[in-house]
Amino acid sequence: MNVPLGLAGLVASNSNSLLSTWFASKLQGREREKGIYMVVRVKLAAKMLVIAWTLMKKKEMFAYEQLNNS
Repeated sequence: MNVPLGLAGLVASNSNSLLSTWFASKLQGREREKGIYMVVRVKLAAKMLVIAWTLMKKKEMFAYEQLNNS
């Protein structure tokens, strides 16, 4: 696993309520699987990278309200 992505996912899932809810929903029912926490954290970080790349490509500012609607 890529540790920097895991750390980014850890910080995001602990500091943002929307991302924390997403993280918890992905873990629901899978808590007993070995390593699932790190896998979901990396998925969360990858999701944030896609959002950042899309914003840079379109040259747009981040709008938190649009994130809530998706």
